[in-house]
Amino acid sequence: LKWLLQQACGGVGRIPGAAARVIDAANLQVAGEGARSCRLGATVEDLRALLSGQAPVLIYRGALNRDLCRRAAARLRAVPEKCSETSGSFGGSSSSKSRLPSAGASVATSFAEWRLGADPEAPASDYTKLGYTKTDVLIQESIRMKADTAAPESYLRRAAETRQFLDAEVFSPCRSPMDDIRDELSALPGVQCRLERCPVTRQEFLPCVVRRMSAGGRRQEGNVHMDTVVPASTLSINVYLSVPEEAAAGGELILYPTRKDALHRFLNAHFFETIEVQNFYPGRSFYTDQILASMDPIVYRPAAGDVVLIDPAYPHAVRDFDGPSDFRRISLQTFVQVSG
Repeated sequence: LKWLLQQACGGVGRIPGAAARVIDAANLQVAGEGARSCRLGATVEDLRALLSGQAPVLIYRGALNRDLCRRAAARLRAVPEKCSETSGSFGGSSSSKSRLPSAGASVATSFAEWRLGADPEAPASDYTKLGYTKTDVLIQESIRMKADTAAPESYLRRAAETRQFLDAEVFSPCRSPMDDIRDELSALPGVQCRLERCPVTRQEFLPCVVRRMSAGGRRQEGNVHMDTVVPASTLSINVYLSVPEEAAAGGELILYPTRKDALHRFLNAHFFETIEVQNFYPGRSFYTDQILASMDPIVYRPAAGDVVLIDPAYPHAVRDFDGPSDFRRISLQTFVQVSG
């Protein structure tokens, strides 16, 4: 019935005129300016364009100094991969002389395989990640975190561990760029940009997830998904530390600016519900693929030092990329609640 309604009412459409907004932030770099690591040069008009859907992708080119990116990426490449929560077995070279954690490292400070759902048989995603997420809580503790209930102590403790690790071992002597970005956005007139907090203790949630991707690990067009349902309430902040440098290497961010106001969410519910499901079956094809293929997407290939803000309610993905077997594409990602 939902599919018939969708077809009868004209199907899925694109937001007229939606496009990326590109801001050259390289001349605003703050290397050597105290402990700051990043400056976007963001404006209220930027955020309004994003929240309205007219510019659902904001690109701040060169917002981070390249030396900072290289240093942080090198430190994150040296972080071991954790095989399980209790085994103490890790991947990576045992001869590494890095200060970063090795055997005995916490799940909050080492990389682990990311799976696409709570089912132990769910397929693995195409990257490893550092950071204990809400999905980890569901998988490992069978607790579904809710906005109006206290967060598990184990989650808050690990969130604090990840923050301390990133501050002290990855970005020191500078601040984490995520902190600089949130502070800059919150300083805009009438804008509130905040990391989610526990409603009881007011402790901050996980500051960000670090993603470490290998070449050839995904579908060519990536795994299309949506992280939220309703546009204009949550931002996804993405900071790129290490990406393939060759122009033809791939790794582009793709976003499909579909009409998604309340009316179109209702009329095209079958399409959006299918998008939510298909990410859990990366080896299968869906009718949504044909619809998206007929739509002009927003495409951007990031460079190291770029910061990209998107509205994660729209279908989006990261294309596969080419590179040496030992190359890792490293980025930071977090969600923030925004209003204003």
